[in-house]
Amino acid sequence: MNRQNFDALDLKILRDLSLDARKAYLEIAREYGVSGAAVHQRIQKLLANKVIIGNECIIDPTSMGYETCAYVGIYLREPAKSAEVVEEIKKIPEINK
Repeated sequence: MNRQNFDALDLKILRDLSLDARKAYLEIAREYGVSGAAVHQRIQKLLANKVIIGNECIIDPTSMGYETCAYVGIYLREPAKSAEVVEEIKKIPEINK
């Protein structure tokens, strides 16, 4: 994919949204002295060109009473040593046994 050309407003919008994806279009527009419609059109163009590929809502699991959980896949060069590797992994305090 070719690198796209962005003007100063595009870059300001991208910076603002990367810091706060929920920032209101009108707030961005007022900050830079343009219309809300202009910001909306710019963002739609950035989405259509896949410059912006989405936004996310990150929930802190500890605030909901959960501990952090991660699933990790391990591929061994020597699968015959899997039992040995499991025993070593169990020695890591953060690993749920």
